[in-house]
Amino acid sequence: MINEAGEILRIVLDGDWSMGGVAEKHSLLTESLSRLLNTETAADQLKCSPDAVREIDVSGITGFDACGCQLLALFVRTLRQNGVNAHVSNVPDTFRSTIHFLGFDHELNLPL
Repeated sequence: MINEAGEILRIVLDGDWSMGGVAEKHSLLTESLSRLLNTETAADQLKCSPDAVREIDVSGITGFDACGCQLLALFVRTLRQNGVNAHVSNVPDTFRSTIHFLGFDHELNLPL
């Protein structure tokens, strides 16, 4: 789920982010937050520079609804509240429409 490549830290999300699949995504995001925010032991911490670009790639998501949108927005918000700048990338047009319709454009920092 988390890939490091030099100055870019990429979080790749995939699978079903609709009401039926979002419950199992919570634990994955919790683990990612722990690693990104350095709350685990030193051996498990990421070695990515604090200034590295954080990208949340959503191209692998197969199903997306209001539940998934809200969970993604909370994940991004929690990162930002803890000083981790991240941006959502590779958003399919259909998901972009859902995000816009639900009013999460600003939260996910997507252009209108």
